[in-house]
Amino acid sequence: MFLARVLDQETMGLYFIALMVVFLLKIISDIGVDLAFVKQYPEESETGKSNLLRSAFTIRTLSCIVVSILYILVERSGLVSFVNNIAHVTMLTLAMYWMHSFRELLLRLLQAEQIFTVYAGVQVLAAILKALLVLTLLFVSDVSVNMVLMVEVFAFAASITYAATRIRARLIDAAKARFHGGSGLLKFGYPLYLNALLNLGNEKVSQYIVAGFGGPVTMAFFGISERLADAGSRLFESFANVYYPSQTANFANEDKPKATDMAVQSLMWVSFVIACAIVGFTILREPVVRTFFTEKYLSAANAAAMFFGVLLLRSTQTLMGYFGVAAGLKFLPVRVSTVSSIFNIITCFIAFKTFGYQGAIAALLVTQLLMNVLYHYWLGKAGFPIDVKPVLTICAICIISVALTYLLGNYFVLTLFIFPVFIMACLLALPELRSDLLDFIGKAIIFLQNKASGENTGKA
Repeated sequence: MFLARVLDQETMGLYFIALMVVFLLKIISDIGVDLAFVKQYPEESETGKSNLLRSAFTIRTLSCIVVSILYILVERSGLVSFVNNIAHVTMLTLAMYWMHSFRELLLRLLQAEQIFTVYAGVQVLAAILKALLVLTLLFVSDVSVNMVLMVEVFAFAASITYAATRIRARLIDAAKARFHGGSGLLKFGYPLYLNALLNLGNEKVSQYIVAGFGGPVTMAFFGISERLADAGSRLFESFANVYYPSQTANFANEDKPKATDMAVQSLMWVSFVIACAIVGFTILREPVVRTFFTEKYLSAANAAAMFFGVLLLRSTQTLMGYFGVAAGLKFLPVRVSTVSSIFNIITCFIAFKTFGYQGAIAALLVTQLLMNVLYHYWLGKAGFPIDVKPVLTICAICIISVALTYLLGNYFVLTLFIFPVFIMACLLALPELRSDLLDFIGKAIIFLQNKASGENTGKA
């Protein structure tokens, strides 16, 4: 967020375009290996795990080489406008892409091994290093996109080094292993890969339309709007990376009731937490934007609020998608994404031409809603119904709360009372939410009491 203070709007837009290209290249070169690896790894013997990891790294290396060559050819052709905008940082963009790709594979290994402390440490280390290095840029008078990308590359490299040292024994075993199991990864992963490509139409097409037709400055406003909800997105990804292998284990143990209960409870709590963020941010949207991104981005405040709505709907459909994949419905995400991608590309283009970048965000919001409907419908038809009434209840209370915030916009002090009222309304409307919260508070109190008792005993 400090970048908004050190970069002008055009450079900020170029930075967001570079990140967008890195994400695109990473998705193209993944070939579905990441999710397939997490699915198959726990089922292997120790030797099989080493072979599978060796295969995953080999496939990733080859795919990165091919995609890098293709990207250089596209950049030199000059046919893609947003690629032309960052042609002067091609090598840095590719370096960040390689770092991102291999760090992602290491994170998947940590996820499959369920070493979540190191998993979190990798991400925290990268975030802290990046923040510290960006702070040093405050003392530079003319910050370029090259400098910012070098910061990203260094932060990625440091986090990769940390992860590799923590699981070096596993990596050494993989280096000595043979290529075996690669065909299984590709076979299971290709429908997931198709879904990832289709998800570009669901989630990222708005970025390409804004960058291609709006240019760097418009992309800066779009990127700032998205960045505010990005922290919540990263927290959700951390939760999802625990949720997916847990659901895989539930179905591996043929415990469908436990998997379904976990899905319902996860959907409820994820919806509640993000809805709290939506209401809180809507109330404080203008002060937050002024504080973190300066006055020049104040017009992005309402767009950022919409992105929080996108985050909520994207999170719920992702949980339902993971539930389906864990249950063995590996083609379900492809079916959903095929329909929603076509819908989003058309509506996003029309909405951007009519309403600008905020129209593109609104189209993305509607697309995420459509994906939730499709996942719920097709999961039910496949024999895996999920109760979404708690989610609908939370969303309804959230919409009413946000509407009241805008209606009382001239009375800021009154809007501050909307947040606690929203929480109370959710707790009153959902006994299961209230029960979970009371249970958590009770366990926390017992834990603190036991800790205090242990400390007193130790002193005695």
